[in-house]
Amino acid sequence: MHKSVPVIFLFLLNILAATQLLQGQENYEIRRITFTGNKTLDESVLTEALAIKKVSYLEKLFTKSEPSLYNQELLDIDLERLTRFCQREGFLDASVTLHPPKVNDNRQVVKLNFTIDEGQPVLIDSMNLRLTEESSIDPDSLWQKISRKLELSAGKRFRDQALLNDVQLLEDAFRNLGHAYAKTDYQLKLKPAQQAVAITYEVNPGPLCHVGETSISGYKNTSERFIHEQLEYEEGQLYNKSLLDKTRKDLYQLQLFRVVSVLPETDAATRKSPIPVKLYVEEAPRVSTRFGLGYGTEDQFRTFLDLNYRGFLSGARRINLYLKHSALVPYSASLRWIQPQFLTKNSSLTFNPFISRNTEPGYETRTYGLNVPLTYRFNDQLTSSLTYYFEKVQQTIEAEDAEFKDMESRKFPYNKSGVLLSTVFNNARPQFSPTHGQSLSVGFKLNGHLFGTDFNYTRLWSDFRSYHKLGDWVLAFRMMGGGIASADSSQFIPVEDRFYSGGSNSVRGWNRSELGPKRESGTPLGGKSLLESNLELRYPLFWRLSGVAFLDAGNVWANSYNYRLNDLAYAAGGGIRIDTPIGPIRFDLGFPVWNEKKSPQFFISVGQAF
Repeated sequence: MHKSVPVIFLFLLNILAATQLLQGQENYEIRRITFTGNKTLDESVLTEALAIKKVSYLEKLFTKSEPSLYNQELLDIDLERLTRFCQREGFLDASVTLHPPKVNDNRQVVKLNFTIDEGQPVLIDSMNLRLTEESSIDPDSLWQKISRKLELSAGKRFRDQALLNDVQLLEDAFRNLGHAYAKTDYQLKLKPAQQAVAITYEVNPGPLCHVGETSISGYKNTSERFIHEQLEYEEGQLYNKSLLDKTRKDLYQLQLFRVVSVLPETDAATRKSPIPVKLYVEEAPRVSTRFGLGYGTEDQFRTFLDLNYRGFLSGARRINLYLKHSALVPYSASLRWIQPQFLTKNSSLTFNPFISRNTEPGYETRTYGLNVPLTYRFNDQLTSSLTYYFEKVQQTIEAEDAEFKDMESRKFPYNKSGVLLSTVFNNARPQFSPTHGQSLSVGFKLNGHLFGTDFNYTRLWSDFRSYHKLGDWVLAFRMMGGGIASADSSQFIPVEDRFYSGGSNSVRGWNRSELGPKRESGTPLGGKSLLESNLELRYPLFWRLSGVAFLDAGNVWANSYNYRLNDLAYAAGGGIRIDTPIGPIRFDLGFPVWNEKKSPQFFISVGQAF
């Protein structure tokens, strides 16, 4: 009995020491939070699930952000919070443990590490649809159409949020078919032995409904008749929620309104029909102005003025005046008259007279002309334009330029006329700094030929970009290629339509337009073939700062559709981004690879490189 006393005493002493250690680190700053063991769930989403937040030393220094303080009660709550989050993500057997914190008593900071044991995920075994009230809708036929749009499907991991999203999608499917009061519930049949679940969606369609009268309010300068003409539905027709949503979206895209609300006045208690619709708008200012100043290593000091007048000559017509100045564009003035809903609600016609002067490294031109683009929007992601253009250009000829050796004048005037067909697909989001999605733009230019100008040629190009989120990091990829073919015996292509490579948005180990053919003086001549590729790894640092590491490749060739991969120039480097409301401010340092004669290039610009 007496021999056990020292053992008990040591045990109690250890407990007391551990308690004092925990108490000692109370109110220490949480400097770092890491996770181990998580194979499926990203660290970023796990961090968002916590109430406590880490703040790095630099974040605290520059942003004055207050870090979370170590508190055992809050940590216990977060352990439960993380466990429940994992379960909502389909890992019902998940367990979360917190390692003893790493404590720095001198700095009074702690570093936390959570171990996530996800276990086996619960997979979807089967899914089906059942109606709890009679309806003219064939549930099997509807299920066949709608099941392909659901987030959950047989074999996928069960997720609570995905289930709720699918419930909403099913309800909307019935509301688009006239059942304005449709309600969706679900039954889950868990199969523990198989780590699987069967889902039965139970839909009460409710009665078929029709649209009632639409009341419009909030307008001042825009006429009620014009707004009424934008409605995608008519009074008395079968209720369709998607048409109400499209009406709201179409009104927004007219750029006349800051607020648009299209609200069906349903009554779940009486399930009345027809259903009145209340449409409320709040108009945007008829006149708006944007003004900006900036600096970049390529365009140096730059400024712009953007004036817009909405509702020009009634309706949704707009007038836009855009003025710009920089070292590359000493002056540019562009006036655009825009007629939305030209021929169809998804198309617009623009008349765009302009005048500009361009001083690129390889040429100097003065241009005035007219663009007339007809644009069609297929959906939010896909747009095409067919543009007729006419331009009068005057090129300033460089002394002893071999292309103009027989000319006495330093001015070379010429006319251009033709059509430009372009298509853009873009589902990359968010807009300024995409983290996911792709974009593809393709353009084809036909100059001269049937349009009877000084030169006859075609220009074809394509630009593909892809963005993938890897935890907190983003992998961005771009590839661009193009070619020009002349139908003239001279094979001359106007300098502004040639391809150039090198610079802040191109191969960053070279200055702007520095790659490719050169004149005898060493200035860029441009070429008829282009190939470029960029790879960037973007990663957050702290506050609004992020870093990038990049690898660029590209070149320009003199001949048409002639690409020699052995001639590609390569650059590698890194940079810093500062996030701002107008996009990231960019600092890049590019090192030419396998080229000892070149020195690193430094660029300052606004916006991501791609």
